[in-house]
Amino acid sequence: RKEMAENRGMLFLFAQEEIQSFYMRNTIISLDILYVNSKMEVVDIYPKTEALSETSLPSKAPAMYVVEINAGLCEKYGIEIGDIIRF
Repeated sequence: RKEMAENRGMLFLFAQEEIQSFYMRNTIISLDILYVNSKMEVVDIYPKTEALSETSLPSKAPAMYVVEINAGLCEKYGIEIGDIIRF
């Protein structure tokens, strides 16, 4: 994708809650990456990730879900570690 609407994102679901790790290879737009546990609590955030980077971005706590949104939206909407999300 070259762009993503502000009200869009990507949701990744995993079978087990464990440390997850993402990177930005082949991703040409900067994103905020949110790691979410099975209780729907945000356990880690990587804001404004570097596009096309192969640097590993592991969660600091076990996660079952990963949400990717446009870079800067966590700051804009005040999303923080410990917040609860719904989907």
